[in-house]
Amino acid sequence: MQALDARPAAISSAGRRMKLLIAGGSVLLGVCYLMVTALQTTTVYYLTVGELLERGTAAYGQPVRVAGDVLAGSVEREDAGLGVRFLVHDGSGQVPVYYRGGPVPDIFGDDVQVVVEGKYGADGTFVANTLLAKCPSKFETDGAAGA
Repeated sequence: MQALDARPAAISSAGRRMKLLIAGGSVLLGVCYLMVTALQTTTVYYLTVGELLERGTAAYGQPVRVAGDVLAGSVEREDAGLGVRFLVHDGSGQVPVYYRGGPVPDIFGDDVQVVVEGKYGADGTFVANTLLAKCPSKFETDGAAGA
């Protein structure tokens, strides 16, 4: 009779371990799923203007970052200075950009290198929600800086 009593305790212990493993595995899968979805929404591919234009219609609506230079004379301020339209180019083409996502960097202007993040629209306009301008003084040589 003692052997019968010991057996249910062993089954009960094994059942508890199995439930614990299943619960732990479920939590681990949930955490992995959240990490993958978070990385997919925050990862943005970096393109040049030429690469964006080569993608054509495949690039429409996809979140991307585009780097290039602001075409001289193309900057137009809109909406009481809250919006900016300009052309960004890199020698292989140009793309019109519309930015209305916050303050415009102080160094933004003609011939400044910029990185814009947003989506390329079917009308050919890149709608940016982030505008970063590279500081030209960081790219000058010591001789040019002293002149």
